[in-house]
Amino acid sequence: MERADVENKVKWFNDPDINKTLLMEEKLDLDKSLEWFERTRNDSSRRDFAIESRQGRPIGIISLVHISDVNRTAEIYIVIGEKDYWGKGVMLEAECLLIDWAFNSLKLEKIWADAVVNNTASIITMKKIGFQIEGTLRKERFLRGQRIDVIRLGLLKEEFKAAS
Repeated sequence: MERADVENKVKWFNDPDINKTLLMEEKLDLDKSLEWFERTRNDSSRRDFAIESRQGRPIGIISLVHISDVNRTAEIYIVIGEKDYWGKGVMLEAECLLIDWAFNSLKLEKIWADAVVNNTASIITMKKIGFQIEGTLRKERFLRGQRIDVIRLGLLKEEFKAAS
């Protein structure tokens, strides 16, 4: 992810259709997001990437965060910001590429993710890759005026099914 990608991230995360699938609801501010980018760009506990179409068009963001060298774990999150790419397998392909890199280059042993319970597309995609539902974090977050459950999914290295 480069500085130029931050503007797209702000636009996508602030889109109501996208924001309702996120575990956050606050609006992102461009200036604060640029400060965040500069502060975190050399943070070894995270890796942030822009997703581009085959034609080079920015279409999303994917990240590993909370990377632990001790535990060999990380959390993954992804946002496909360009809606004309929804339902076209982009999420599956991007996650498989990042997960394969994380297991083989970073030598991680487990990747986990949290999902809003009604984010069906994300949960289905993660299950295709081999993620298992590890549990439901009951009333874990206060979002959009209510307490919500969060699904925790986990993927062990030996369970990873790379999409062809």
